[in-house]
Order: sequence, then structure tokens, then C-alpha cells
Amino acid sequence: MVLIAAWGPAMADPKVVRALGEGLPQPGAQMEDVRAMKLAPDRRIVCESDVEKPRLANPGLMQAQRSRGADHVRRCAVFVDDGKGVWSLAGVPTVFGDARLWLIFVEQGSQGRYRLAQFSLWGRNSEWDKAAGLLGSMLGEPATQADRMLGWKDEQHETLMFIDDKYPDEFAIAVGDVRLRKLMRSPGTSNRE
Repeated sequence: MVLIAAWGPAMADPKVVRALGEGLPQPGAQMEDVRAMKLAPDRRIVCESDVEKPRLANPGLMQAQRSRGADHVRRCAVFVDDGKGVWSLAGVPTVFGDARLWLIFVEQGSQGRYRLAQFSLWGRNSEWDKAAGLLGSMLGEPATQADRMLGWKDEQHETLMFIDDKYPDEFAIAVGDVRLRKLMRSPGTSNRE
């Protein structure tokens, strides 16, 4: 456990993140820094752990997860105000158009410091080829190739591109830090008293 707490911030390849869109957060970044990222004026990041959430169009999206290790994981997404005080999932600008941004933070160490373990962008399927071409040109041939999934992984970061059956009109690109993602699955990542 001491080894896990001693890891410094691990950052994904910044070229890949910058190529996907300006101002996207780097995996490994601290939660406070990511929450301060520039968004359009009517948008904000909302997390399931927020004590005071705005009125959400779909409150179930930000309900606390009841799973193993959920007490040290924080899920967040970008929301937009409809002008009437109701907030819905919103997109951020990317090279393949407006895409919804989801963020997963994991507690690292015993000081309650949360780092970005993974972010995912959800875009329209019509942009699959453009996004796959961009990632392939930067990361090379995917190590994982399936009908609806591509994946690249090295010792520090993992990039996945996939279509989820629940959302057949969209595809996702998930960029994560390998070590921080392992913490998400570990029940003893924080030394709480």
C-alpha cells in the first residue's frame, strides 16, 4: 500500500489528449484542477459526490454507485443549464464534434486526494472513422481489434475506442492511466481511520 501512495502523478500521453480536443484534462490530474477547467459559460462539472447538485433532468445519472470500492471513486460529467434551472448532460468540443465528457477519479493515498483515472468522450458514430484514423496515426496499430472495439495500451496509459450496445448511435473514446485504474478495482486504496 505504501508503494501505491508513493506513486507520483501519472500522465497519459499529452499529445493524444491534446489531439482529441483543446482543454481536455490529462489522466493523472488532480480533481480540483480538472473541476477548474474552462467550459462554456452555461456548463459545469457535476459529480455524484457533490453535496449540492443542481436540479438534474435525469437525477439517476449522478446517484452514488453501490459497488466494491465505490467509496474511493468519484464519477463526474459535464452538464448544461437549459435556462430554466434544469441541468442535462452536455458536450465539449472535440476534433470529432461535440462529445459528452465523463470523468472517473480515484482516491490516491490517505489524504483524500483524487486523481483522474479515466475520462471518456461520447460522440456520434458517423465520426468513428475520423477518430480511429487520428488515434491510429498517433498510437500505431491497435493491440486490440474487434468488431466494435479498438485498444492501445502501454505501461502507463490505455486508450480504448468502442461502441456500447446500450448506445448504438454513439462511440466512446476512453483514455486512462493504467496504474490509477488499478486503484479503482482495489478495495484498500485509502488508509482511512
